[in-house]
Amino acid sequence: MNNTNNNITPIAFTALTISSIFTTSNLPTLATSGGHLIFYLILTAILFFIPLAIVVAGLSTTEGYGTNVFSWINYAFGNRIGLASTFWEWLQAIVMSIPMLYFVTGTFSYALSAPEMNSNSLYKALVCIFFYLFLVCLQITEPKFVIKIEAFGFWVCVIGPLIISFILGLIYILKVQSLPFSLNERNFIPSFKTKETLLTFVPFVLSLTGVEACGPFISKLKNINKDFPKAILIVIVTVIFTNLIGSSSIAMIFPANKIDLSTGFINAVDFLFRYFGIPLVFARLIAFFIVLGLLPKVSNWIISPALALQNSAADGLLPKYFIYENSIKTPTHILCYQSFLFVLLALLLSLSKSGNTAFLVAIYLDVAIYSCVYIFIFLSYIKLTFKNKNSKDIFNIPIYLKRAIGFLALFTMFFILVASFLPPSSIPKDEINLYLGILITCFTFVILIPFIFQIFYKNKKAVD
Repeated sequence: MNNTNNNITPIAFTALTISSIFTTSNLPTLATSGGHLIFYLILTAILFFIPLAIVVAGLSTTEGYGTNVFSWINYAFGNRIGLASTFWEWLQAIVMSIPMLYFVTGTFSYALSAPEMNSNSLYKALVCIFFYLFLVCLQITEPKFVIKIEAFGFWVCVIGPLIISFILGLIYILKVQSLPFSLNERNFIPSFKTKETLLTFVPFVLSLTGVEACGPFISKLKNINKDFPKAILIVIVTVIFTNLIGSSSIAMIFPANKIDLSTGFINAVDFLFRYFGIPLVFARLIAFFIVLGLLPKVSNWIISPALALQNSAADGLLPKYFIYENSIKTPTHILCYQSFLFVLLALLLSLSKSGNTAFLVAIYLDVAIYSCVYIFIFLSYIKLTFKNKNSKDIFNIPIYLKRAIGFLALFTMFFILVASFLPPSSIPKDEINLYLGILITCFTFVILIPFIFQIFYKNKKAVD
């Protein structure tokens, strides 16, 4: 299926998709898997990322299904579930901003030589809140500035330091000839008898989320059948490779129990620069570059879900109050509510004594919410295979294979959803109840709030 309004090249589509998926904030978490890193990346790509890419392509190029999460789920299950999924995506983006800004704050604290900024839970929360509100203000006043520096920030300020640290890490390993973990055939595949093995999949799934954001651009490729599969192949290889080199540069130096989830990457850079006698001023400069590269990405996570929610309001599914935008088309009312919820969550997570505990709560809560969105995306695809058996697919996949892909992805997401609520062993015993309390309370609130809201809004409309 080709669109006459083609306005995106395969290279631009590939770069856009990669930048929407890859984020360095997950690297320390992935590094804790040690020698199993490659195995988890490959298996997650097979069980989750590749099926998701096929499903997104199938839904985006099927007539009537639209090109975004709301349109897919709305077409399959109606406005109620469609709006709930949009709410979940919006709230998930708020949660996801927490670990991303934890990573930014940890790196920033190193750049300023101010470790207390990262070690003190309240200080860390306040710095995260400052960054978030700063980015919201930029979106309200100068959104074009953020767009201009986003590509440069990602490819130069983020990918550049990853490559430098990986090369230095390889040279270090060749010199010392030792690793913090065993590396042989037997240790390549983890034992599936422990809870930790199941839990490790959760951050790996999170590291490969976001490909659904490319849905609106698929139909704008000149030759979808040829360009999309090639682009996705490049995306898969690039994302796996960048996750691999970024997390490996940490795992090659520190044992899993010594990795700080907020500062793990910059700690690795610091260690390598000290080992090779490189002035630490350059390490601090790299830290500033990383902060500069990640803030536009966080800004993108702030504005994109807000625009999706605004579209729902424009369709009459939310009060007109949420349609309001300023003179440069920024949904300011939604961003104000969004900022309030972020501040509330950041302060709530600051109650934990350990920085890693707060980071893990945010990661597992984010995955649990995201899993619900993906479950309905995959259910929409499965329903499509039964409702429109003769629908054309850009891959020309047989109907039975389409269903197999849909059910495989659906099973994976149910598994990930359940695993998200198992407390990792790295959580201190005296914080397990706090961890589960925050996780379960926030998840229940997020899942129920769109349905409660719709009931009150429907009753209010009836009264009006």
